[in-house]
Amino acid sequence: MKRILLLTLFAFSNAAIAVEPLFETPKDMEPTWVDDILSVFGADGEFDESKAIDMSYLPTAYYTPEKKFGVGLLMVGLYKTDGASAQEQPSSLVLNSFVSMNNSYGVEVENMTFFNGGKQRLLLELELHNEASVYYGQGIEQGHLDSNHHEFEEQLYSFKPRWMTEVADNYFVGVGANFVYASADKFQLAETEVPVDSSTILPDNVSSGVVVTSIYDSRDYRLNATKGWLFQIDAGLYQNSEYASFSTYDLELANYIDLSSTSILSSAPGLIAWQLQGHFTDGDVPWNMLPDLGGSNAMRGYIKGRYRDEQMMMGQVEYRLPIFQRYGMVFWGAAGSVAPKIGDLTDELLTSYGTGFRFKIKDNINLRLDVGVGENETNFYLNVNEVF
Repeated sequence: MKRILLLTLFAFSNAAIAVEPLFETPKDMEPTWVDDILSVFGADGEFDESKAIDMSYLPTAYYTPEKKFGVGLLMVGLYKTDGASAQEQPSSLVLNSFVSMNNSYGVEVENMTFFNGGKQRLLLELELHNEASVYYGQGIEQGHLDSNHHEFEEQLYSFKPRWMTEVADNYFVGVGANFVYASADKFQLAETEVPVDSSTILPDNVSSGVVVTSIYDSRDYRLNATKGWLFQIDAGLYQNSEYASFSTYDLELANYIDLSSTSILSSAPGLIAWQLQGHFTDGDVPWNMLPDLGGSNAMRGYIKGRYRDEQMMMGQVEYRLPIFQRYGMVFWGAAGSVAPKIGDLTDELLTSYGTGFRFKIKDNINLRLDVGVGENETNFYLNVNEVF
């Protein structure tokens, strides 16, 4: 989920975290008043399998330079399909909605349902928003220039269904679709607030495409893994209303290492998680589907959309440390680049680093509050689930 937010209306509380915490929770510890408040909203840190869907509701507030102050609602639901065993990870429904003082508003929904013991998976992603966005042009050099800073209101409607089935142990193949409408209104130069004609730079467009997926997934839990590997390749072929056809190729490789299970660092708490992302395109790609850096999932610390081009690659490493009860912390570093050609991706690298707090609102479901530092800016993020 990709929403930049700054505060939550509720604080952290207690319960166990998947990896052993730094400090053990006393067995006779009574629930606190914070636990009682969070339990009213369903954020009890547990998963009740007896319910058709076990929901949590968290009111939030946030601030960003683009959207100003705003409020929102995070909804997280866990459930199991008929015949699912107690050992299987539950299916999940995550909804993130927001509205701000400058008329930015939107909703994002992600629904992953596991069937037949997890051998079949249905992923549904929906995003609708009208939000303040930025555009600096294409390429790192253009993104470096503050004089290129343009602001606009982006209207986006996106629906991505995908069906996956297991064909070998932990190996899945899948097929899906992607339908996207995007438009840019009130396009202007930020420094002077002079309106700029966006019809040639950021034209309204509709994209529709077919996506095929190849996934090796040995993670123990999709939303908050503590061990295993993920290797995913997606290939999409699209038609666009304003452009010729184009294709996209997405790569993700991730690994999760519980330090207590290693021979060298067996006495160290927490886990190391690392990820590589690659997003590559070919053809006449619309502005809204160009790979970019920034936002809550790739290179936290940079405003999403500042650095965009036809090719992108980045890597990030996190140290995830459960501390006590629901409390946890994360420290990370990342590096990445965008370029017109794959061979140019190493010409100039951007870096970022940061830290964040975690607390558990459902079984293996964390609310994350991160602070990311880029080379010239700092940004705050509040979201559900780990970045990867």
